[in-house]
This record gives sequence, structure tokens and C-alpha cells, in this order.
Amino acid sequence: MENKFQYCFILGNNHSLCKVEIINVLFSNGVDFKLIESSQETLVIESTTEFEKDLDFNIFGSASKLVKVFKTISLTEFFNKRIDQIVNYDFIDFFVHSEAKHPSFGLSVYGAGCRFKDLNYSWYLAPTFCRDLRDELKTYGIKTGFLPLKERVLSTVSVDKNELLTEGFEINLAIGRDTVYIGKTISIQDYESYSFRDYGRPNRDPKSGMIPPKLAKMMINLTNKKTNQILLDPFCGSGTVLEEMILLDFKKITGSDISFKAITDTNANIAWLFENYKNLNKPTFNINVLESDVTQISNTIEAKSIDAIVTEPFLGSADSKKFRLSQIQQEVKRLEALYFKAFMEFKKIVKRDGVIVIVFPVYKYKADFLYLSLLDRLKQLGFSQKPYLPEKYLTPKNLEILNLQLTDRNSIVYYRPDQTVSREIFIFEN
Repeated sequence: MENKFQYCFILGNNHSLCKVEIINVLFSNGVDFKLIESSQETLVIESTTEFEKDLDFNIFGSASKLVKVFKTISLTEFFNKRIDQIVNYDFIDFFVHSEAKHPSFGLSVYGAGCRFKDLNYSWYLAPTFCRDLRDELKTYGIKTGFLPLKERVLSTVSVDKNELLTEGFEINLAIGRDTVYIGKTISIQDYESYSFRDYGRPNRDPKSGMIPPKLAKMMINLTNKKTNQILLDPFCGSGTVLEEMILLDFKKITGSDISFKAITDTNANIAWLFENYKNLNKPTFNINVLESDVTQISNTIEAKSIDAIVTEPFLGSADSKKFRLSQIQQEVKRLEALYFKAFMEFKKIVKRDGVIVIVFPVYKYKADFLYLSLLDRLKQLGFSQKPYLPEKYLTPKNLEILNLQLTDRNSIVYYRPDQTVSREIFIFEN
């Protein structure tokens, strides 16, 4: 009988986009898995694959932590169980580094599908849980202490700076509807590398190329393409999407932009990437960066040669925060014309089974949201809106577990409350 492992992915800000990216990455890597529970904070998965051995956690753009489950108990048991019935030699082997003399630990409590009152009560029990855990470990000859319980969850920065992955451990309590998943953090997102790529590169233009590297990586992963296939970003800006393609080991990459400055910035940033990420073998990559108007890109790119387009086009004027409603409506019409012309060109250069993962702008005016009205016209061009999930996972049960927050257009909007223009993520198939 095969071993089965359970994992909790701790999600980023947009839980719907995070979930679909995780599922697509696992699916495209041939991982067989089952969805167990989820919330806006976590996605619980069961698999015969041991993720820490067979997957590089850095391939994900969405998950902030990967937690391996040690044990599950019922919610009722957890609320009444003594710590000595959880801690044993298996617990020590799983959580405590054998070479650590005085390991410290941290605790995070996440919702994993539970009711709010159960999450709140679990957090109320956290100080007692930590004290009892410390005292119980002492009976096994392990002297330890725990980090102050200031927040319900520890940040990746705190896990890293307190060396909990290498010297101590972070114990996670993921509170499901009826089950508590007790697990250990085994990987965290490389937050320093993301910040370095975002703010440390030489050419960063606040007026273009502002897509966050994490979002760029998530969008690339939604293509489900292999690393030997040809990818294009026709609005490459300062090269963020192209850089993430390189880091995901896509070998055949093309970027284009109408702006000469954007091309110069992109080339400088890609050179900087290879200089600073020594694991990249530059001669194995075929990277082309072209100055081209997207409405005439078929004059530059070979017909039916592109496997996937991943792009964030021009999202509108930087002055849109000051716009009146009529001005926003005019801006939307202008962008609709640009995007439609772009898709007419995409039709010529994208392969028959090719996909386009693209951002559409969403404007907010007071309590109203204004979207680009293009979906019917794109359908007439021969593009179909592709589901976010592989067909295998589009069952009623899985959709109920995931509880994705989709718009009436079956899209996911990536936004922050302070933004005037948000990002609507679509996948189209040619």
C-alpha cells in the first residue's frame, strides 16, 4: 500500500488565484493528488508524492508556506485533548532537528474551512498549547521555548529570521470543518528574492512594467506549457514576465514592446538577472527582445509559432484616479480598441492549441466597476475562455471545496482595496 502524505499550502492574498495556480502546477508536473479542504488561508491536499523531495517549492508564485501534516485529529478531540497524547517519539522525529540543542518553536493557527468561532477558540487555546508542548518536550529531555504569540500566524520573515526551518520548528494548526491538521512548515517563499527582483534590478519604470513578480509567475504557471515551448510577452515593459519565465527555465522566450525605452530596460534587466542568479546557464536560453507595435506584431513574429502568450498590456492612464466617470468610460473604450487589435494579431501568431494568459484592467468608480466588454468579440475571433482548472478537477465536489471567488464573467480579479485599476486575469485558448 502506497504512503499518502497531506500538505497545507498557506495562500497569498488572492486565495482563488493561489488555489488555481497550485493545482495547475501540480497537474502539469504529473502529481496525482486529492483536494481535502480549503479556506481563504489554506489549501489542504493529499498525495502519494512527497512534495519536498520531488518538487521545488520556488516554482509556486502563490504559496507563502508549505506545511507537511504530521497528524490529524477531530476538532472535538483537539479542544479536549491533552498534549501528552500528541507528543511522542514520532512527533519528536518529525518536528525536532536531531542536532538542535535548545530548539525554539513558533505557532501559527490557520483556518482550513472551519467556522469562525472554532478558529477563534483555537487561537484562544494557543498559549496553553505552547506551554504544554514546551513542558511535554522537557519530559523527553528537550529544552525549548516558543516565540511570543503576538499574531495568529507567523510571517515568513519571522520564520526565516528566527531560523525555525533550520534550528527550531514552526508548528501549524490548520482548523478544518471537523478536523485539525497538525503540521510543520517545511518550506517558505523566498521573499527576499522576490523583493530583490522587484526593487533591486537596474531599470524599474513606475509607469510601465509594474506587474508584481509573484503575479507574473502565477500567470506563467497557468499556461500549463512545457519549458521547451515558445512563450511571448508582447507588452514586455521592463521585462518582469520574461525574467520569471527564465527563472522557471523556459528556454524559448520572446518579448516585444512598442517603446524603445522598454526594450532597453528589458535587456538591461535580463542581463542583470543572469549576473545575479548564477544557477542560470545563459547559453541554454534563446531569448529575443524586439521593438514592435502589438497591432502589427504578425509582421515580426512567425505565423502560428507561439505556444503561449503571458502578458499585462497597457492598463490605462496613470491619471485615472482623477478621472470623472465619463473619462473612465472613454478610457475603457480606448483600451477595448487596443486589446481587440492585439487579439487580432494574436490570432495570426498563436498555435491552434496555444493559450493566452492576460490581464484586463478593471476600473473602480465609487461603488461601480467598469470592465472591458470584449468577451463576445473575442469569441467571434475564435478564442474561447478557458477554465482555470484542468478538467479533471472541475467536479462539483472539488469546486465546493475550493469555493473560488469568480466574477459574473467567470474571471478572477487581483486587486488591493486602495487601487483604482485592478487586474482581471483571463485564460483564452485559440
